[in-house]
Amino acid sequence: MKNIINRTFFGRNATISFLFVLGIFFVVGFACGGSGTPPPSQYVGSWTGADGTTMTIRSDGSADYKSGSSSVSGGGVTIDEAAKTLKITFASLGPTFKIDKAPDGNQMTLDGVVFKKGGSSDSKSDLKSDSSTPEIPSNDRLQTLVKTTFMDFSDAVQAGDFTDFHKTVAKVWQEDSSADEMKTAFKSFVDNKESYNFKKAVASLDATFSPSPAIEKVSDLNALVLKGYYPTKGQRANFDLKYTKEDGNWKLIGVNIKTTNQ
Repeated sequence: MKNIINRTFFGRNATISFLFVLGIFFVVGFACGGSGTPPPSQYVGSWTGADGTTMTIRSDGSADYKSGSSSVSGGGVTIDEAAKTLKITFASLGPTFKIDKAPDGNQMTLDGVVFKKGGSSDSKSDLKSDSSTPEIPSNDRLQTLVKTTFMDFSDAVQAGDFTDFHKTVAKVWQEDSSADEMKTAFKSFVDNKESYNFKKAVASLDATFSPSPAIEKVSDLNALVLKGYYPTKGQRANFDLKYTKEDGNWKLIGVNIKTTNQ
């Protein structure tokens, strides 16, 4: 049985990846930044709305967005001038605006809110600084964090219910997406749950961290970044996990898992 599980989960040299950071950014499956279609040049730049909303639209079709606790980083912009809509999304998730007034000089109006451009940008916007940098936990705690992420996600996939998983992630994610939206986003995993039994694949293994765990900026948050792999049979499960400190505990904001040959 163990060999069958390993083959179905890691077989055929498949690359399986999922990355999500809701409230910061959200990527699922094989999605990547950029819409693939360059936006009209008048939309390119860094915009600030009268309500405090900010967005950065780049000439390659990539974009960032932030409004309150909701944001998209490294997403893609889609502008439909015929339908008068502007979307900033990652994995089809993100806000859609009605274009009330197209850009005229350094000003445009979306959903009744006036946006002013502070300058064009073809590169990722700088992240906000934070003088408070948390300490990296002990190796035992890191092992627990990684394995808990795999176990919780596996339980959700096998049950086809993300209610409990939703409760474990950071508040910025909870506020940005419901449990049902998570289930929809990970539909491909749920529909093929026999091939994605993470719990059985890594239950008896310890994670190897490479490079060393680090604290990095993700949007305006200090994030604990854990990269490495589980030495699963045949192929190894590589991971890139991100957590933020919340009420004294590390809470999940990002996951990227894929398999490669040993």
